Parts: sequence; structure tokens; C-alpha cells
Amino acid sequence: MPAFDRDRQTVIDRALDAQIALINSGIDLRSNHATKGLLQYDNIYAAYGLSPLNLNEYKEVDEFIRQNADSAIAVGEVGLDFYHAKDEHLRTAQEDTFRYFIKLSQELNLPLVIHSRDAEGRVFKLAHRVDRAIYHCYSGNAELLNAIVDCGHYISIPTRVWRSPHHQKLVEAAPQEAIIVETDSPYQSAHGGRNEPALVGDAIEAISKIWDTTFEETASIVINNTIRAFNLV
Repeated sequence: MPAFDRDRQTVIDRALDAQIALINSGIDLRSNHATKGLLQYDNIYAAYGLSPLNLNEYKEVDEFIRQNADSAIAVGEVGLDFYHAKDEHLRTAQEDTFRYFIKLSQELNLPLVIHSRDAEGRVFKLAHRVDRAIYHCYSGNAELLNAIVDCGHYISIPTRVWRSPHHQKLVEAAPQEAIIVETDSPYQSAHGGRNEPALVGDAIEAISKIWDTTFEETASIVINNTIRAFNLV
């Protein structure tokens, strides 16, 4: 992301010094190439995807993912974004593209990282039969959350859970074994300003207060969930 152009190496160093492993998700052809470049570092993993706001690149991204699938741990993020797409024709185009990448993830036997802004219900209808899926920055309701975890899928909670009553309620409603965390850097900061991977502990700390567990116990649960979700064993 451009927000890290001035100090990307320092940001990476801070995360790795804190013993934090990173999963970087591409959202277009350029960022997929950049994500692959990050694999030179230990403890950085790649997910290759296509934002629903970049549909014009789907053929190029499809080719890139197929050619580089052996270096990826997931397909994504992919999905629907009805916050920005108001026109029904554009929403239909997003759904068609999402269906394609769902099939691709299954073909490659890779988990699916899902973008579902203001479209959680329609995303679930398309993706509920996927073997392994992670709902990136899930912001839907608790009822749909229950259906998602019943499918064996995971909910990713951003660091803004620290200041978001809605996300706090989602953590309360979800089984512990279904939760993983993320920063969504440079967005979703717990305390304002630019977010970065080294700050992912903000989410762990907020969740530990909700679960009434120690930071270490919460981190252990989330790490084990992440290993299962992305098949990192």
C-alpha cells in the first residue's frame, strides 16, 4: 500500500522483531506481484486475490494466481463490495467474478479470503459450500456469523475491535475456535492513525478482555486457529 512507501522496510522489521508472522493479500495485479516479492522475508506469507473494485483485471489476476499458486497460502481477498457498487449490473458482475475465484480456490485446494462489505448475506449464499474460508474484517450480524461458523469457516477480527462495540459483540457471539485476527493495515487502527502489522496485538488484547483470558492464552488460541484456517501445519 502507498501508505508504507516511505518506510516499508522499517515496518516489516518492526513486525518481524516482534515475532509476528504476516499474511499479505493482493487486491490487483500490481499488489499481487508486490506480495510475491515480500516472500523474500521469513514469516511472510502470500495470498493472491482481486478486489471486487478491480474487476477489469480478472483475466490477468487469474493467470497470475495459476502461475504462482505454489507460493500462495490462499486465494484472496476476493468477494463483493456493495458499499461502493450501487448499480445492480455492477453487483452482478462482482458476483460472477466471485463465483469464478471460488471455483479457482477449490481447484487449487487453497482457502478463500473473503471481502464482504455490505454484502455478507449474498457472499454467504455463494461461498457457504467452500471447504475453507476466512471472512476478512467481518462486520455482518451475529445470526449470519452463526451460519458461517457452522460451515467451518473463520471470522477475522480487525484491530478496531478495541473501539468498535459491534465487533466486540461479534467476538462475544462467535466460538473461540472460529476467530482469527488482522490489522488490515494501514486501516482499522485501534487508536487512530496509520495501522501496521506490529500492532496486531491490539486485537489480541481487546479479545482477551472479552474472553476474560490472558493475552498469552488468547494469542495461543488465535495462532492455532490461523494455522488450521490456512493449513499451515
